[in-house]
Amino acid sequence: MRDKALEDVLRRSLGREAAPARLEETVSLCRRAVRARGDQTERRQSFWGFLADVFHFEGISILLSQLAVCFAASLAALSCRMGVYEVPYYMPLFILAVMPAFFRGQLYRVSEVEAATRTSGPLLMLARLILAGGGALVCLTFLLALEVWLQRSFENLGRMIIYCLVPYLTCMTAMLALIRRRKRDGAPLCLAFALGSVVFWRNASHLFPWLYEASALGIWVAAVLIYSWLLAREVVYIIHARMEIDMYGIVD
Repeated sequence: MRDKALEDVLRRSLGREAAPARLEETVSLCRRAVRARGDQTERRQSFWGFLADVFHFEGISILLSQLAVCFAASLAALSCRMGVYEVPYYMPLFILAVMPAFFRGQLYRVSEVEAATRTSGPLLMLARLILAGGGALVCLTFLLALEVWLQRSFENLGRMIIYCLVPYLTCMTAMLALIRRRKRDGAPLCLAFALGSVVFWRNASHLFPWLYEASALGIWVAAVLIYSWLLAREVVYIIHARMEIDMYGIVD
């Protein structure tokens, strides 16, 4: 349809033609509103304010799920007096506890909504990571204090810390990598990896008893450094995506 014909159709549909004076007045009011809006300096929310909001909506569930894992591990420690090599296989359970929060966008198919919001997906992921890491740190501190109290000695405290860090850092790094690189099967793969880690570390003392000897402590320290570096790379990627106002993860 030509422009002239389209104009005639619109005029017949809308009735009478708009008066030029009224049209100019409307345009003038719109320009004035845009200029007034542009002169205002909008107050941006700080990161800590945003973190408080995320804690209000998601932090409670994250912490409660981790406390439930801590409670179960504490009961196991009190009932069977776990050794230094038995604490690590509870650490992947802390990743399982926070999986619903980290994969919520993919599970409910709202990743595109998170990517389109003013507060971008990377900032949301960073806030979840801080809350999950803080909760895990509190629970790990409690479990280690309980083990020290049960053993009546601080002799194995350093070894237990390293033994616990390796499975936790491994599973956390794997989860962040799956969120960033996988689309629909990220959550099932993360679930399988975490459960497999529990089974592996549960049987590691029987399969590789030499791994828990004092002479093998260097291997654990090297593993902590390697997975700390890999986790730091993922965190840097999140921060870089936030600074570039880029999307984090894959949108369905």
